[in-house]
Amino acid sequence: MPRPLRVALVAALLALPLTAHAGLAETWYLSRGRANMRIENYGAAIEAWRKALELNPNGREASRELCRALLRNGETDRAVAELDRHLGRFPDDWQLAFEQARLLQWSRYAYRSGDAVKYLRMGLARRDDPARRRELARLLGRDRRTLDEALDEYRALLAAAPEDAKLRDEWLKLLLWDRRHRAEAIRELERRLAANPGDERAARALARIVAEDPRRASEAAARHAALLERHPDDPELRLGHARALARAGRRDEARAGYARALALRPSTEARLEFAELLAADRATHDAARREYEAVLRAEPRSRRARVGLARVLGAREETNAQAIAVYETVLAEAPNDAEAHRGLAHAYAWKGDADRALAHGELAGRYGPARPDVAALERSLRAGREPAVGGGARALAQPGGAELSRTAAFVSGEAEPTPFTSSAVEAGVATARGPGDARASGATLAIRGEWRPSPGTRLRMEGGLDGVRPEGAALSGALGVERSSEDGVLSVNVRRAARLDSFRAYAGERVGEELAGAASDTVAELRLARGRDTRLELAARAGAVSARGLDPVLVAGAGGRLDRALRRAGGWTVAAGAAAELVHHARDLSATGDPLDRSPHLFSPPIFASVSPRLAATRDAGARGWLTVDAGPALQLVGGAGGGVRLGGDARLGFTHRAGARLRLGGEARAERVADVHTRLEASLTAALLFP
Repeated sequence: MPRPLRVALVAALLALPLTAHAGLAETWYLSRGRANMRIENYGAAIEAWRKALELNPNGREASRELCRALLRNGETDRAVAELDRHLGRFPDDWQLAFEQARLLQWSRYAYRSGDAVKYLRMGLARRDDPARRRELARLLGRDRRTLDEALDEYRALLAAAPEDAKLRDEWLKLLLWDRRHRAEAIRELERRLAANPGDERAARALARIVAEDPRRASEAAARHAALLERHPDDPELRLGHARALARAGRRDEARAGYARALALRPSTEARLEFAELLAADRATHDAARREYEAVLRAEPRSRRARVGLARVLGAREETNAQAIAVYETVLAEAPNDAEAHRGLAHAYAWKGDADRALAHGELAGRYGPARPDVAALERSLRAGREPAVGGGARALAQPGGAELSRTAAFVSGEAEPTPFTSSAVEAGVATARGPGDARASGATLAIRGEWRPSPGTRLRMEGGLDGVRPEGAALSGALGVERSSEDGVLSVNVRRAARLDSFRAYAGERVGEELAGAASDTVAELRLARGRDTRLELAARAGAVSARGLDPVLVAGAGGRLDRALRRAGGWTVAAGAAAELVHHARDLSATGDPLDRSPHLFSPPIFASVSPRLAATRDAGARGWLTVDAGPALQLVGGAGGGVRLGGDARLGFTHRAGARLRLGGEARAERVADVHTRLEASLTAALLFP
């Protein structure tokens, strides 16, 4: 016999006595455990069962009886722990599974209600027990998350005992807990009433839940009316009847019903519902306001009453400002109240404050469900403010002694990052030509931004880079603030802009070894406008002209314009008036004819005065666009050497037109003659694709 086989055989023979001894020991402890259980010596039985389990951890009898002994000895916590271990080993022990489920339903083990459900299901998988299934249904019915499972268990129970009234009551209570099961609840209530027409509880419950469905509001009103015939002074029935009438659209009857219900039992909830019913009809807004104010006297912090009151106030122009104040009070305590933001959107839109209307419309959508009225309001207010991308071209022609022509092509984009800000960017290329072969070209960039921090206040900023002009002269920009009100508009601006009097003034030219020209105006300007049918505009400015190789030269000016609207019809306004302007340069910077003269070639007489009768026509088509034409001859006085009185004038045309939903076209044209010095023609055309 091989040596490994001999070793294994010897080991097996030596183990036989040990195995036999263990088996005998387990049998002895099992016998001892049974005996001690019979004489109710549970402490000794527990010790015996534990010893048996130590010898055989998979012993079913020792495991099961240890649990029973611990329970009978009053060691409940240890018994529960041991039952967990036992049922983990022997999940088919339905009796102890039910026992463990019973224990875990005690209040001291409330935190283990989920395990109670598990053990009930474990037992029911082996043995169908209606009493245990009912326990399971009740446990599942305590949590809305397991409501559907509870209802399934009740349906199984009712299939076996359809006439069990108490069981049906428990099932109906769960059906009424969740609106998803309203149809089943209604069928059950109708079944009860068919069997017992005098069942008052079923009749009340059916009337109440039928009233929740707007399509069955008339039926609900009839059911409440039938109940009120027997109980005319029941405040709950009166209120339910009024609610059903309101949902059925029978407002007059509903108002009378609410008044009767409030007389029987006043309550804040009923009074608020009554106020909301009154608020739905403009003819009863005053009554609604009184009801909301009555609620607020009793409960000053009622948000629902405040919002309702603000809604009623906001329905009239004369109380719109009061509505805004009430809505703001609501938001001071509840910044995320979607209904208050919605109300403010409408109130500010009515007031003409589109920025705040849009801001509150956005917040209403952020904090609450989307509302069609807010969406429609936003579409209306954003007309003309949509993000856009596009492009265009500009041209300037100035013949004569101060010859200059300029063409530019560009692409552009516009957007409103917030309801209170606007931004635009434009980039392109420009080319300028002058006398002879004088020419310059370069890239252009312009950025514009606007911030409207409060109603009627605008802060504007512009910056530009014109690559046609040399070095620092390429930079331009403006900064301004405007304040508008019903009385008029006041604006203050500081700006730096290129002078376009000649090629040298605009692009600069070399005189000998040095560059001359490239002139800019840097001025501060004040503008004031007042009136509507008769409109007065005044302006004053002062600053300096700067150019290459030139010390700054003072420039100042003032002007005014008075227009009177002659006719308004069909969106057109025709106005006539007069304009006057006075400009002073402290030094004449025009050309002298000397080839070495480094003057920037500006039209800069010491005095330039102009008086012009004006005729203007404007058509405002709202979101579709506008058109304006403005023209008039001018009597001009030019001071200084060679000066005198001359005739000139100008004409201007501007328009925007929205073609369809996504295309906007625009253009400007101007023709101007300044004395006999130069004639300037300017035009631009733009097209933009809108993103509504």
